Amino acid sequence: GYRCFKAVMFLTGFIFASVVVYLICLSEDLLPLVGNAGVALGAGVMFGLITMLVQYVGLFMTGLHTGLFLGVAGIAIAYNWWVPSSVWPVVGILLAAGLLLAIMTLYFQKGLTILGTAISGGAIMSATLDYFIEKFLMVHWFEDRLKAVDSERPCWFSWMILGVWPFMVVVGSLTQWRITGRGIYHQQLVPSKKSRSVNLQRMRSREARAEMRQKKYRYLYQVRTAHGDIISQEYIQSLQRKAYPTGDNGTLQSDSTHTTMLPPEQTQLAPLTESEDEMGGSLPPPTPPEPPRLTRVTMH
Repeated sequence: GYRCFKAVMFLTGFIFASVVVYLICLSEDLLPLVGNAGVALGAGVMFGLITMLVQYVGLFMTGLHTGLFLGVAGIAIAYNWWVPSSVWPVVGILLAAGLLLAIMTLYFQKGLTILGTAISGGAIMSATLDYFIEKFLMVHWFEDRLKAVDSERPCWFSWMILGVWPFMVVVGSLTQWRITGRGIYHQQLVPSKKSRSVNLQRMRSREARAEMRQKKYRYLYQVRTAHGDIISQEYIQSLQRKAYPTGDNGTLQSDSTHTTMLPPEQTQLAPLTESEDEMGGSLPPPTPPEPPRLTRVTMH
C-alpha cells in the first residue's frame, strides 16, 4: 500500500511494461515462449526502476492503471444499456479515463495513490481467485466486453468471485487511510533542495561555533602559560597581605584589569594549584592559624 511507496511504484511500472511487451511479442511471434517471457521481464524491470526512481512517472502510471480499471468496470456495467458498435469507442473511453486519472493523481497524490493501489490490488486478488476456481472465466467475459463481442452471461458464483474486487477496494482504502498510511507522506522520504540547504547551513554554523570555542580555549591557555595562573597570583597576594595585614578584607589585584574582593575565610581555605606547587620552593610557607585560646572560668 501507500506505506511501501517505492515498492508500489516499482510494481506498477513492472506490471504495465511486462504485460504490454509480452502481448506485443505474442502478436509478432518472433521468439519462443521462454524468449517472450525473458524479454517481457527485462522490460518490466527496467521500466519498474524508472517508475521507482522518478516519482512523477510512477504517480502517472499509478493513475493510468486506476483509470484503466475504472474504465473497464464502467464499460462492463454500461453494457446492459449500451452495446458499442466497434472497438474504437471502447479504446477512446479507456484512454480518456486513464489520462484523466493520471493527471488527477499528479495533483492529489496521496488520496488517489491510496485509491489506485486498493483498486489494483483488489483486481489482482479477484483475477487470482478466478484463475484457481474458474480458469479466468470472468477475465474472458471482460475481454469480450472490450472487444464488443457477445458471450454467455456468468452464473451467480462467478459474480461472487467478481464481488471480491469492490470488497477489497473498500478494505484496502480504509486500511491505508486509517492505519498504514496515517501520518506518512511520500514526499517526506525524499528531502527537498530547501531542506538540504537548511541542513547544510546548520552543519556549517555548528562547525563555526565549535571552531570559535576551540579558539577561545586556545587563547585562554596561551594567556595562562604566558602570564601565569591568575588564581595562584591572587592566592600569593592574599598570603602576603596576611603577613602584612592592612584591613579586614583582602583586596586582590592581578595582571588583569579585574579586582576581586575575597573574605579572609576563602583566602585561608583556597586550595593550591599546580602552578603554586611549582612556586612553592621560592615562597615562604604560610603561617598556620593560631588555635583559639580557652579561658578557664571558676564558679564560686
